[in-house]
Amino acid sequence: MLYQQSTHGKGKEISLSHDVLDALVLKDAIVTLDSLHCLAPTMAQITEKNGDFTIQLKKNQPNLFGHVTEAFSAVYSQPDSMAECTQENKGHGRKEWRNIMQIEANLPPELKEKWPHIKSFIEVASERTCNGKGTRDSRWYVSSLEVDVELAARTVREHWLVENQLHWVLDVVFREDELKVKDPDGAAHLAAFNRAALNTIKQDESDKDSLAAKRRKSGWSGEYRSKIIFG
Repeated sequence: MLYQQSTHGKGKEISLSHDVLDALVLKDAIVTLDSLHCLAPTMAQITEKNGDFTIQLKKNQPNLFGHVTEAFSAVYSQPDSMAECTQENKGHGRKEWRNIMQIEANLPPELKEKWPHIKSFIEVASERTCNGKGTRDSRWYVSSLEVDVELAARTVREHWLVENQLHWVLDVVFREDELKVKDPDGAAHLAAFNRAALNTIKQDESDKDSLAAKRRKSGWSGEYRSKIIFG
């Protein structure tokens, strides 16, 4: 994790994301964002810095969402009209199968004018089975990348892996889900310290202990604590 700041309200989160993008070197990078950031100015900012984007699309952009979902509906029965691949994951009683589809972004003039940087649409249709119960859902994305479904699949997957793994690690190592801090500033400061501590602990590769074990060890061993902080 490179940066964290607490925000109050979605408008401030969008403004803050622009500040973060300004601070980063984006040349040849692929920026992935959730649907809150599916905004033309955000896309322009990324491409102007020679980066690419893959951004989740939901109904908060109704016209674009409607066009993308209709575009996929029109090609479901024409597999030659889209690039397609599958992914499968198993473990801990859970099985997930994903079908990733990508098509060229053929936008009508009124949408092309508003969204000039979009070059492809992506749909991820998922089927999950956990303890005998199954669910299905689809997610849609817009991207500045040309059609390359293997790259699209990897980009979307890595976005969610980063988000899910960070939350999981913070819960396991620091028990964040059990913390009850009512003061917003206090909660923000604690979250920032936890993430800074996590980054520090992860840099230590001198032993094979788990992150949780390393955190405990840093609490009772001043020598080990100095080692991971100062090297």
